[in-house]
Amino acid sequence: MREDIRKHIAEEANYARAKMQEVQEPRRKLFYFSVFFGEAQRLLNLEWSTEMVLIYTITQFVYTQLNTAHLNLAEQTISLDWTAVYNRLIKTSSELAGYLGKKDRDPAELYQIMGRFAELSYAASGNGSYLLERGAFKL
Repeated sequence: MREDIRKHIAEEANYARAKMQEVQEPRRKLFYFSVFFGEAQRLLNLEWSTEMVLIYTITQFVYTQLNTAHLNLAEQTISLDWTAVYNRLIKTSSELAGYLGKKDRDPAELYQIMGRFAELSYAASGNGSYLLERGAFKL
């Protein structure tokens, strides 16, 4: 990845992470989280990267899953600790921002971070909420 692109996405990711920690309203946290997939998509137009398309795909899915679950709170049968959900979102976003700031990145680290995002989005599904409640995994 070109150095200017790497620096740009790292700066945007760190800004989004900081804003997610700063704001209290969950929907605003999601708004700032959207920077991760938005910037990844824009950067794909400048330089193709399998890493960026993975980040784009996973973070966009997390956003969609959490946004949908949040919009349907009144009708939900799933029970989620939304404070834990957003704490995990911020923590994992911080990990991704740190990863993006590195010059030499280990793909295995990215896969671990993406896996934590996948768990988070799965927790907002019916079966995921059930498995979370049963202790199959933790946020």
